Amino acid sequence: MKRAWAAFTISLLAVIGLLLALWWGKLGQPTQTKITAIPNSSPAAVSPSPSLSAPTANPQLLEPQGEHRKKTVAKVLSILATPISFYGRVVDQNGNPIPDADVDYGVIDKFDADGSNYHGKSDESGNFVITGVKGAVLTVGVRKVGYYNIHGKSDSAFAYGVGPDPTRKEPPTSDKPAIFVLQRMGSTESLLHVSSHQYKVPKSGEPLEIDLTTGKTVPMGQGNIRVERWVNDKIEDANGRFDWRFRLTAPNGGLVERQDRFAFQAPVEGYRESIEINMPTSLGEDWHYTLEKSYFIKMRNGQYARADLRIYSGHENSLVMESFINPTGGRNLEYDATKELKSTANRTHL
Repeated sequence: MKRAWAAFTISLLAVIGLLLALWWGKLGQPTQTKITAIPNSSPAAVSPSPSLSAPTANPQLLEPQGEHRKKTVAKVLSILATPISFYGRVVDQNGNPIPDADVDYGVIDKFDADGSNYHGKSDESGNFVITGVKGAVLTVGVRKVGYYNIHGKSDSAFAYGVGPDPTRKEPPTSDKPAIFVLQRMGSTESLLHVSSHQYKVPKSGEPLEIDLTTGKTVPMGQGNIRVERWVNDKIEDANGRFDWRFRLTAPNGGLVERQDRFAFQAPVEGYRESIEINMPTSLGEDWHYTLEKSYFIKMRNGQYARADLRIYSGHENSLVMESFINPTGGRNLEYDATKELKSTANRTHL
């Protein structure tokens, strides 16, 4: 989370830097006077006459360059020194307050250096406050052990010295605090977890089988999952799209697409042995170069698993997969890293 939060802050700094650069450049441009023709007039009617006033000179151009720069720097520093008072509340998915949650703040308060960072905690009612700091933008993220973060609900950015936009919200008030949501973790199981692996899947439809217990590719007939893909990237349309399709099979087992990130209970029914994804160029705007999918898997030995896939249509390493297996045969697939059953998988790319 810290790495993602740092990237978020850096991106905000870049945006503000660009806006300030554009603003500075705009200050240095001469003011242009727009002359509008009089309706229903002849060409002679819009020719210069004593009644038309001369363009007004831009006062900034008459200032010495040093003075103009000083004013610009002062304006930037003023934006970065905007007082910040922030009020927030942490709740779970049902609206119940979460006490003692960690709150991470990032303040964009420097133009030529990294911004300041602060840390706080929510109180017994889930509330938290930060005051006495200054900056153009405040980023806020909440977290707590035993809870899942929800992108866009567990973190956000707020505008102070700059105006709000789609990436920065209006600051909250003490009587209307900003609400941050964490998803409470349910009853977890000791799962066999294989972290993300990359696999080279031929473009010609030649099948590749994978053992979910190790993450390794295995000979045909020995895997829990079989993947196949067909790519015709030699023929592209005007937008660079090409026909491709992908097939996922659970030999002598079944697959059900997992629609909700927080769905952890494998269903009893509805499984299909194979699921195929077709991506012809005729889909137009609905065509995608990559897809992210998640599936519940009923394996041939009766055990249940789930797998998260990122499918690439044109890369040599065309599939990235992470998997979880409940070795007890139970359908609960909610994972807790502290209960992880270690796999013998080789962690290198395959």
